[in-house]
Amino acid sequence: MKRLFLLLACLAPLAFWACSDKEVAGISTVETENAFLIQIVREDSKPAVGVVARMRSVDFVRDIEDDSSKAIFFEEFKTDSLGQIRIDSLAVDVATIEIVDAGEGLFTKISAEDIQEGDSVQYALEKTGSLRGKVYLPDSVDYAWVQVYGTGRLVKTDSEGFYEMDSLPPYEYDMRVIVGDSIIEQSAKIDAGEDVSANVRTFEPDSVKVLDFESASAQFTIKELGISETGYMSSTDTSVKTTPEVETIPETRKDLSEFIVEAGADREGNAIYWETSAVKPGSWSFYGIWICKEESPCDLSATDSIVYYARGTGVISIILETLGESNTEGKTLAYDTLKTSDEWTRRVIKPENFKPRDDKYGNLGWEVISKSVTTISIAAYDSTQFWIDDVVFYGVKPSDFIIK
Repeated sequence: MKRLFLLLACLAPLAFWACSDKEVAGISTVETENAFLIQIVREDSKPAVGVVARMRSVDFVRDIEDDSSKAIFFEEFKTDSLGQIRIDSLAVDVATIEIVDAGEGLFTKISAEDIQEGDSVQYALEKTGSLRGKVYLPDSVDYAWVQVYGTGRLVKTDSEGFYEMDSLPPYEYDMRVIVGDSIIEQSAKIDAGEDVSANVRTFEPDSVKVLDFESASAQFTIKELGISETGYMSSTDTSVKTTPEVETIPETRKDLSEFIVEAGADREGNAIYWETSAVKPGSWSFYGIWICKEESPCDLSATDSIVYYARGTGVISIILETLGESNTEGKTLAYDTLKTSDEWTRRVIKPENFKPRDDKYGNLGWEVISKSVTTISIAAYDSTQFWIDDVVFYGVKPSDFIIK
């Protein structure tokens, strides 16, 4: 790090030489020998007049100890009336050019060899995008720094490792992430106008909290996947009650805010709760939610156990399903019997606890369904009253949930 910034400091006064004695390039539109002309146009092909282009060394990263908001660059250029900037020499082997203007931008690289040969090139501004994601932090680290090479971009994650960068021109960027004493290199491709997720998984945990009911509007909480799903409730020959004001639900329902209640019984936060009464034995009601896309089911077969907290009386089940027209639909389920409404207990289900395959009602067994999961459901049977919270899968990583 120190060596890099010493080099940059030495190069800064010499970074760019122009035949003009003015700091703003593009004053002349006459191409001279060995001059390199860049024309910037907008999406409608009209010249981008008066936009600012900043140039840096390709290996530049902003100092994490620099908390100023000033733009850091070697040289700044402004396009002329034809949208052109002109470069006559370059004092580094490779530099970057960055433009961000009114929601549009450009990021590219230029080499000293290009300048020596003399040429002209045209670039079109495109809609900027954004980059956001999560850096998985070791237990002893409270945050990380995320830098983008060749730019002045530097952000500090929050305590959970989440970060975001906006107004990035389309490009495949090289990133540098500082996590404690570790430095991690990776890349992220931004397409025009796209919100891109880029996670740093070096310290990725081997467990995933799939369900957490702190928010009534988005119960799917793997935020780094960019998925926010609201669950749905369905039933067969049952009446479902959450409060005295809400005693029944339609066959399928998605407005579930009243199902999210205070956990109670000395547990902080919220849980999902309902009471079901069966018209006849074997009837059920269930809460379900998509955890993987229909077109890209998740392979969760490495799951060692599914752990959750619950209280109540009656029989419930944890169900994994494969849904979607392009998939072989089916499910696998494991039953659990709750015996107390006054005390939260930690419940553990392992793959061997799932019901063996019998093909009844679509039960294809763990071996089949765990390799292509799209949804998880929690079902209540006959007459059952229960609360459930914090469903965690152990043995799989957040990356196992990413679209392949």
